[in-house]
Amino acid sequence: MDVIEIPGIGEIKVRRSANIKYLRIRMAPGRGVWVSVPYGVSRKQTEKFLNDSREWILQNCKDMKVYEQDTGVGLRIGAEIKTKLHILKIEETEEEKPFYRIEKEVIALFVPKKVVFDRVEKVVQQFLLEIYALEARQYLPQRVRFYAAKYGFKFGKLTFRNNISNWGSCSFENNISLNIKLMKLPDELIDYVILHELCHTKEKNHSAAFWKTVKSVCPDYALLRAGLRKYNTRV
Repeated sequence: MDVIEIPGIGEIKVRRSANIKYLRIRMAPGRGVWVSVPYGVSRKQTEKFLNDSREWILQNCKDMKVYEQDTGVGLRIGAEIKTKLHILKIEETEEEKPFYRIEKEVIALFVPKKVVFDRVEKVVQQFLLEIYALEARQYLPQRVRFYAAKYGFKFGKLTFRNNISNWGSCSFENNISLNIKLMKLPDELIDYVILHELCHTKEKNHSAAFWKTVKSVCPDYALLRAGLRKYNTRV
């Protein structure tokens, strides 16, 4: 299959067929980006079409990468996964068992070649959870203490869990539990979840009084709450 290199985007595969009537850009999680080209359309015309569509491609590639990381589609050999404090690179090895190597912020996870595709995802998911747990304990306590001090909240114990149903919780004793997978979220969404749970130390439900408290410390909470819905609590 022919490819066209677009600066800032990379390789875009070119698919030609007699059944194709219009130039059309397509992309799919785990499969990348390709352009469908009718016979009779030159390479130069195709390159112009792609360059004219550059901003659309960049935005949709960004959204697709978020989806891939959030659903596990991107957990394959050759993938690079950005966490809060590290870059995880997935590579192959001739060794019998998986192993990893750390160099500053880069962690290389080596997966044996004999491991089949669906098992690669499981190996990477388990390792990624270990990274999230490590980073959560390094990063989140300081953020919780910062906002508690800034807005006068008082909380009890702070714990971290691998939850699949929520990003965080606050008990009646004001103990806060945070999901280790917060580490895959942007900073502003992490801070929103922290503020949300700190507000529960004053209001134990989601009443109007609770949301008033949230708004007082996080005026843009509605936008952040909507942004959080784009992510899920899977690996």
